[in-house]
Amino acid sequence: MFAACSTTARRGALDWAPIFEAANKPVFEKLYESVKNGTETRKSLEFNGRKTYRQDLEKELKAIDEQEIWRAGKTVRALRPDAKRDE
Repeated sequence: MFAACSTTARRGALDWAPIFEAANKPVFEKLYESVKNGTETRKSLEFNGRKTYRQDLEKELKAIDEQEIWRAGKTVRALRPDAKRDE
């Protein structure tokens, strides 16, 4: 995978990987425990069982879609030469 990346990206991945791993490890441990103890399944079943499920989901997804990182990604992808243009 790294062979396709620039040397700058490779260096960054090598330097920052341990830092990201250390920062993310507690999050993943909490997530795995939540899956293991059934919390995630319970939350999904309760949420998906609501009469307002689709509206509630749409609201949550819209909040994520409007975050700066996703807006920036859309802008960058639109600038790619192979992006389909509406002319």
